[in-house]
Amino acid sequence: MYDLIKFFKPAYLLELQPYTSLGTIKIMMIFFAVVTAIGIGLKIYERTAEMEKFRSKLLDKLVSLFITLGLLGIGLTWVRYERVQILSARFWLLVWLAALFAWLYPILKYLFKVVPEAKKHAEESRLMRKYLPAKK
Repeated sequence: MYDLIKFFKPAYLLELQPYTSLGTIKIMMIFFAVVTAIGIGLKIYERTAEMEKFRSKLLDKLVSLFITLGLLGIGLTWVRYERVQILSARFWLLVWLAALFAWLYPILKYLFKVVPEAKKHAEESRLMRKYLPAKK
């Protein structure tokens, strides 16, 4: 069984050329390829579907998150496979994870704070326009 505590020990985490089995490389490659494919799928959905401006902007933010971090992850997997001295270190996976959370925070803030206010404002504007005279 894998010991998660062992992963966070500095000697293990900062090993410059860690041993990685081929099975781990395959799992990492599949995971990062799926993340990239989700980003591409969201981009295709965004271009084909009719949606509000704020939903389109949210999807655009998610597309950039998934594609960028997916391609970075594929790059990390490749340097791990090639056993590049410093770039294959395990702490890069923690940097990748920190980048994910740092990038996800503004997206979630936009989703839960900005979008409800924009929907409310759009609804008020639509109700206001209902009573204004139309152009002839």
